[in-house]
Amino acid sequence: MNPDIHIRLAQPIDTSAIAVLATQVWLHTYATTGITPDVAEYVIAELTPQKYQEILKDPASRVFVAEQGDNLIGFAVVKCGCPCPCGTGSAAELQTLYVQEHFLRAGVGKSLLRATEIWVREQSNTALWLTVNAQSARAIAFYQHLGYAKVGTTYFVLGEGRHENHLLVGPAAMSGTSPQANAP
Repeated sequence: MNPDIHIRLAQPIDTSAIAVLATQVWLHTYATTGITPDVAEYVIAELTPQKYQEILKDPASRVFVAEQGDNLIGFAVVKCGCPCPCGTGSAAELQTLYVQEHFLRAGVGKSLLRATEIWVREQSNTALWLTVNAQSARAIAFYQHLGYAKVGTTYFVLGEGRHENHLLVGPAAMSGTSPQANAP
């Protein structure tokens, strides 16, 4: 990773930059055919500084940011106490891991993911689980390379549309078991 990139816990002052970065990455991922009314409504309602302020106040959640100098280039949101829907025993969800496209392949995502994994192990000694857009081959390959395995399928519902997501579980925390044992 570039030594100029720093990972730290988010602060309330970061929420506007987090919301803008979330909007940019989310649109790039999900609005591949343009901006529909459903897409616009989702972004306006969900990717707001106020929503990220609420997350920062949640004692079960942490937001990690990656920055280069004074510029936010990525962030991750993790929450403990969220059981994996596939019954794997994992109870911590990586809710978001977004890196600005200009910084992909620079180790930012891996550093953010590792920071969340460390925090989760300290909090609950459990593996991390997440969902990833089934159309995002790059993201799927990233997680698989870091030991995450598919354990199921879920859907992100936006208006009348359903977007397939893979449900992945990371390496087991301190138990020595492999998530592949739970794969279908």
